[in-house]
Amino acid sequence: MQAIPSPKSNRIPKQQGETVDRSATITFNFDGQEYTAYSGDTIASALTAADVKILSRSFKYHRPRGLLCCSGHCPNCLVQVSDEPNVRACRREITPGMNIRSQNAWPSLDYDLLSLTQAGSRLMPVGFYYKTFIHPPLLWPLYERMLRQAAGLGKVDPNTPPGKFDKQYLHTDVAVIGGGLSGISAALSAAKQGARVMLFDGESALGGHLRYNPNSYLPSLLESLGQHENVTVFTDTTILGWYKDNWLSATQGTRLLKVRSKSLVIATGAYEMPLVFGNNDLPGVMLGSAVQRLLHLFGVCPGKKILIVTANEDGWRVAANLRTAGLEVVAIVDQRSQKDCSGLHLNESVTDHIPTFYKHTILDATGTKSVKGAKIGQLDSNGKIDLSTKRWLACDLIAISVGWIPALELFYMAGGKTEYNKERSEILPITSPPHLYVTGRATGTHALDQQIAQGEQVGLQAFNSIDSETDGLLCKIPTITDETIRTSAHLNIPSRKKQFVCFCEDVTDQDIEMAVEEGYQSIELLKRYSTVSMGPCQGKMCSMNTIHRCAHANNWTVQETGKTTARPPLEPIALGTLAGQNMDPVQLSPIHNWHLNHGAQMMVTGLWLRPEHYSNPKDEVLAVRERVGLIDVSTLGKLQLTGLGVPDLLERIYVNQWRKLRLGRVRYGVMCNDEGIILDDGVCARLSNETWYMSTTSSGVTGIFEWIQWWLQSGWGNGIHLTNLTEVFSAFNVTGPQSREMLSKLTICNLDSDEFPYMSVRIAEVAGVPCRLMRIGFTGELSYEIHCPSGYAMHVWESLMQAGEEFGILPFGVEAQRILRLEKAHIIVGQDTDALSDPLSANMEWIVKMNKPDFLGKRAFTRITAEGTKQLLVGFKMDCPDIVPEEGSQIVSKKPGKKIKIIGWVTSSRFSPTLNQAIGLCWLPTDLGNQNGTSFTIHLNEKLERACVHHGAFYDPVGARQDV
Repeated sequence: MQAIPSPKSNRIPKQQGETVDRSATITFNFDGQEYTAYSGDTIASALTAADVKILSRSFKYHRPRGLLCCSGHCPNCLVQVSDEPNVRACRREITPGMNIRSQNAWPSLDYDLLSLTQAGSRLMPVGFYYKTFIHPPLLWPLYERMLRQAAGLGKVDPNTPPGKFDKQYLHTDVAVIGGGLSGISAALSAAKQGARVMLFDGESALGGHLRYNPNSYLPSLLESLGQHENVTVFTDTTILGWYKDNWLSATQGTRLLKVRSKSLVIATGAYEMPLVFGNNDLPGVMLGSAVQRLLHLFGVCPGKKILIVTANEDGWRVAANLRTAGLEVVAIVDQRSQKDCSGLHLNESVTDHIPTFYKHTILDATGTKSVKGAKIGQLDSNGKIDLSTKRWLACDLIAISVGWIPALELFYMAGGKTEYNKERSEILPITSPPHLYVTGRATGTHALDQQIAQGEQVGLQAFNSIDSETDGLLCKIPTITDETIRTSAHLNIPSRKKQFVCFCEDVTDQDIEMAVEEGYQSIELLKRYSTVSMGPCQGKMCSMNTIHRCAHANNWTVQETGKTTARPPLEPIALGTLAGQNMDPVQLSPIHNWHLNHGAQMMVTGLWLRPEHYSNPKDEVLAVRERVGLIDVSTLGKLQLTGLGVPDLLERIYVNQWRKLRLGRVRYGVMCNDEGIILDDGVCARLSNETWYMSTTSSGVTGIFEWIQWWLQSGWGNGIHLTNLTEVFSAFNVTGPQSREMLSKLTICNLDSDEFPYMSVRIAEVAGVPCRLMRIGFTGELSYEIHCPSGYAMHVWESLMQAGEEFGILPFGVEAQRILRLEKAHIIVGQDTDALSDPLSANMEWIVKMNKPDFLGKRAFTRITAEGTKQLLVGFKMDCPDIVPEEGSQIVSKKPGKKIKIIGWVTSSRFSPTLNQAIGLCWLPTDLGNQNGTSFTIHLNEKLERACVHHGAFYDPVGARQDV
């Protein structure tokens, strides 16, 4: 599909300081339509350039939403990128071929059927979910499904491949958070004194708001910063939280940073605040700083006829920027009187001839899916709207610059104290904890020269406190002087349209008033009841408006109302980033590369990476049953015990007998702890009078090795030496009816049943390599387990594969092995057993020899025998042979007139291609499990499926095939 350029482009001529490369054009896809963009564009800037106004739908009412802040703090820009949900479009850079989809809309972004909920908004007042869906209780499952379907924004793809994450630990003298004017000044000031400084900023480049505010300060500061080797700069790095003693957590891409600093400077700036008025969420209503970002960084303007609504000098600066770029500013609406604006130092020739409405404010934005105009009105001496002065202005973009919210979340986490400043209409810091300093816009300082001076002062203070003892002393924040007049923009504007306080949760001004009337006067209770500030922005956009609305509803002051508690993480973070690297060591077989080169699909089993299958597991199973198969079992634990006291030790740690095991023979054994719980199983071979060779499960070898060592050092040693040979020997299992004929081509050892019977061991050469051969039968077929030195593993394996070609040999993986063992009803410790399973309950009473003098678990077995087992591990067959229940499925009892009762669970289940039947192992109540052929019920996918108990092996129950 060829990209179709928008008939209406919002690109403007190249701007100084642009971050896009207009010589490099790339294409991307948004909701099935291809668009073009420039290299360096974000998703938001590229879509805005293409005149796409609606980016998302709101959470509750599904109202159309467009860009608002362009800084990644509001919910309006959240989109889905491939399988990644809730991507902030104004922060994510466009890449060629990027596939972007809108969220929370059906069937499309332009026509969302759920937007009809607006018509029933009176039925969904604040807190309606606490009052509704309670009665009748029987309908709650239906309500739950509906609510879960409607809730959320993006969709998580469970098939997303795992990412790669890591962690890094950093230490520094001074950490500066925020790379704006004041932050850079503080970093330079501390660095000049010789301090090691780390400067963190969430943007892709330093500069803060000066990146999109043309000025003369930034270039020289960046040049000075580059000359200091003791300043380390971290861009695209978000600080997530402050913890005790200036311990910081941060994220940089997929890396989690853990930073310890002796002194901390917070220069996080401020968030521009939205204005509460009718239809203030309409696409085309944007913050002034957002317009400046698009204008100067990307060469984009989202409108042609722009209305400025302001209450400070910043709005006039936006107007000047727009006029300089050659764009039409239809009017400036300033809430202040003209005399309060007399101190502005703007170029009057730029803003001249722009219609200006002093002591006015906006009442409503008009339009359906985007701004078409605005209603404004005059303010009287009491700050109330004079509705008789109402007028309408045509525009397609409303730029709001009415106030700032100091970004003090980290300061609050550290226990800093704040106070509401009426003159600046901002909550400002007054005292900070030891070794922590605040500077710049976070303190209400907006004049650029004062930001530099304050940053330098704070940087010097941070350096001086590195080695000083200031525990318990609070630092006073420097006083700001000579700020231009900034009036409060928190007006109660009469409008019949919805006025949104919280864009994340669709909370309106009326919702706030209603919640207070219902008794939620406390700002903390109000937050939880109305969910205001609990969305993606976490209060960055709505906190001040919420506080003012709560204060007005309660007839309190802002200081009396207070603020909500700030808690980490400050920004959303992927769970994978918190988890970091997979720290489990991955163990590989000596022939791991052979598996990869022959198409093996690998899987993690314990600490090992093993082949799950090479081809179809069904074909691998049938190869073993009909011809011959080969599996790599090098992962098995291999322990060697030497000494005359080994038989006595084995008698104590195994539940079965060992003293009478003859030389050259192998026996299966089960180990239990003193509570009778199964720890591990495996075979043990007697190689000589004093040498025994023990195998354990792949995941159990470390624990069993330590377990035996503990007993050796606790009085059962008797001259015994224990050696872990797991990595010394590799092991391969040749199994199938033709395995003897195949293996005889590689060894002179007599493999006849008379000379080498079932459950025996021999020392012999295979392919010229000395090996230990054990004839055992986990698969139920004639099998030889070959243990060879790991250095010769590849040679032996390839020799076996070559010798087996004429017999139709196939390598098989773990999946086929599990089917084969299940057909023989062999258990896997840890899957079919758990931390409460004993051999008597696991239907293995035949192996427990109570006639031994003593062994681990004997006392427990005496008690269990007297009391009787409550659960029993048995095999089962499904009545419907094609239905394979998931492992872990519940077994239930359903009696007429009574609730379903869980009575057991499935531990293993597979479809057997040999038997053409779904089979498995499960735990059942003993009285039910003892009855062979008894039917029972499995709860599977909201349905009840029938199965029946099966005792013994499903395949070759007498064991004739493995004993040939």
